[in-house]
Amino acid sequence: MFNRLKREDHDEIAFRVLLGFLIAFVPLRAYLFLEYAGIVPKPFVVVGDVHVHHFVFGITVLALAGYVALVAPYFRRKIAWFYGIGLALAFDEFSIWLKLDADYWTRASITAVVLIVGFLINVVYFKRLWLKIWKTTRFVNPVYPIAKHIDRRVRRAKVDALAHMEEVLQPKEHS
Repeated sequence: MFNRLKREDHDEIAFRVLLGFLIAFVPLRAYLFLEYAGIVPKPFVVVGDVHVHHFVFGITVLALAGYVALVAPYFRRKIAWFYGIGLALAFDEFSIWLKLDADYWTRASITAVVLIVGFLINVVYFKRLWLKIWKTTRFVNPVYPIAKHIDRRVRRAKVDALAHMEEVLQPKEHS
């Protein structure tokens, strides 16, 4: 099923982020709904007198996933799951970031989640369409030359980094 849902091999990371996000967000929001209705208990994490909201855990997971992605990029597929979960935990309470108000049902939180899911769905399922639009409009798009310049610099940096890694891993013997 996983292979049928994802579009291409290079979209696997984005697909895992999307799936991690949905797997964390849907049960979390369902539990909050049941909690709001008084059906399930309210489990609070309290440190001293401070109620620790789940966006704190989300930001922590995002920070750890970012760090691990920097120091161990070969774990990208596993890190993607944690990144998606961290996004869900952090952005589910987005309105708390903006208004410092503990209302879970504000428009800001819902809008942030819808935008993130929409973005991830577009990256996974409509990437080719957006690339085709990008390439078709390149002659009238004022951002295209800047993006092309940045892309060239990034590609050159990758080549340089690979050459440096090869030099470090296989040093030349001096005679």
